[in-house]
Amino acid sequence: MTGPASVKRPWRRVLLTAVGLLAATLWWCVWQWQFQQSLEAAHQHAQNRLSLYTTTLEGALARFAYLPRLLAGQPLVQAAVADGRERAIDRVNRHLQRVAEDAGAEAIFLLDRRGDTMASSNHASADSFVGHHYGFRPYFQDAMREGEGEFFAIGSTTERAGYFVSAPVLSAADGQAIGVVAIKVALESLQESWRRAGETVLLSDANGVVILSSRPAWRYRTLEPITAAAMDEIRQQRQFLDQPLERLGRVLADGSLAIGGDSVSERYLDLSRQQRLLGWTMHYLVPMRPLYLDARNAFLSAAGASLVLLLLGLWLRERQKRRRLRDREARIIHEANARLEMRVVERTQALQEAQEELVQAGKLASLGTMAAGIAHELNQPLSGIRTYAANGARLLARGRREAAESNFARIESLCDRQDALIRQLRLFARRGGSREPVDLDERLVFVLELLDERLRQQGVEVTVDHGAERPPRVLGDTLRIEQLLSNLLHNALDALKPVDRPRLAIGLRADEDSVVLRIADNGPGIDEAILPRLFDPFFTTKAVGDGLGLGLFICFGIVQDLEGRITVTNLEPEGACFEVTLPIAADRSPPDGERQDAD
Repeated sequence: MTGPASVKRPWRRVLLTAVGLLAATLWWCVWQWQFQQSLEAAHQHAQNRLSLYTTTLEGALARFAYLPRLLAGQPLVQAAVADGRERAIDRVNRHLQRVAEDAGAEAIFLLDRRGDTMASSNHASADSFVGHHYGFRPYFQDAMREGEGEFFAIGSTTERAGYFVSAPVLSAADGQAIGVVAIKVALESLQESWRRAGETVLLSDANGVVILSSRPAWRYRTLEPITAAAMDEIRQQRQFLDQPLERLGRVLADGSLAIGGDSVSERYLDLSRQQRLLGWTMHYLVPMRPLYLDARNAFLSAAGASLVLLLLGLWLRERQKRRRLRDREARIIHEANARLEMRVVERTQALQEAQEELVQAGKLASLGTMAAGIAHELNQPLSGIRTYAANGARLLARGRREAAESNFARIESLCDRQDALIRQLRLFARRGGSREPVDLDERLVFVLELLDERLRQQGVEVTVDHGAERPPRVLGDTLRIEQLLSNLLHNALDALKPVDRPRLAIGLRADEDSVVLRIADNGPGIDEAILPRLFDPFFTTKAVGDGLGLGLFICFGIVQDLEGRITVTNLEPEGACFEVTLPIAADRSPPDGERQDAD
């Protein structure tokens, strides 16, 4: 008896087989597509390079195409061929030498009607062409018969290959050819440029012999078999001297060219273009290995993607199984959660009540912080009023009424400042406010005047260093700058209470885009353990009733609102230093008082 599992098993095998065949077909299509794409790109690149190399070759040879006929028509050359005198030959030798140097030709030589060299540009060198017979060369025979000639061969005298172009020297009397002017052009510079480009480029002649190659070892080898007749002609013309002219490679069934031995051969895609000169052909060889590597990589990518999809499918299937298991467990847990429902509701209600109490406590704490801050800030102008009132009373007692009125005017100004301070309660609710250029030096002088009575009582020696020039204005507002200076100076004076000879050093200097205020004292310094908490609200090291711990907290808030920074460090051997950096206002013009002094 067969069950459902045994019925499903054959269908499963069929399905797996079909999926495997489909995947193999897909991978084969990917391989073919990538190979064709790489092949088309290689074709396009090869055609572009062939166009470039063809143009370069034709340009290099075209430079000399006109020169043989031009030299053959010169009376000096014609006269030398006609009479053959030694004096005329010497003149032609020197003339051809100058022309060869100017034109960049390897050699220019003059042959008589038999093919013997009469004069040459290299007449003074050890491998001079003078006296050598070249009547067997096609460039001589074609020039005598057809009026021009060209040929590529290895020089029988120098054993250096070159391209020869020639033209006949015609008799002035009857116009018959009485000699030939030939130019030898070296093409090694083209071959060297191909080699430096790192590409595989060949130039073959009409018989398939490689005459130039970016790989010098491949020169004078054949791309195809040479017929016996062609080989006899090559030997008669001594075109390649004694070179064996072995086969370079073999053409495979797919049209690619295999070069090298059977075990280490390299396959190339041979893309060629016919040249207009002598039946030459320019070949650009594209290595087949990178093309197959691209196709292989695409195949592996497709196989990897298929494997990832398979693993993803298995993972989704396993995930579905786990989800079903979780659903069963969830139903069990749901029953347990139902029993805890009432307890959660009770706890939630308790938490809501506690939250409301915390909100109320936070409101009361905020009101306390605000009230403490106002009390702290109002205490400073009151100290100034007390100082000016005491000074005014003494001035009246001495009969100095005008000076006393000035003190009372300052008391009125401080009262206005207290009123403005009360209106600025928003400082404790939100950051920021209107900002304008403020003269920090002027505000410092004002605050020091407020603290003059206390400075004299404590006997503090105050020094103010403005630097080489008066610092520019900072970006802020007058009230908060004065609050900042007053709090910092009060804090420094509190630190100097136990010091026998208290000193306070204040420095102002301007950087590129900021003004730095430095307030240093010679007090006992600050404990390193409390430095990180120094700007926290309500944190103070003073005795109970001597301070609220808000001064430095307010300073920190003011500096942050003005987009500056404040730091504190201990000095050696004693004392502490507060440093405040504030941005310079965009209006860099000097204060009004400074402009008046300049006037």
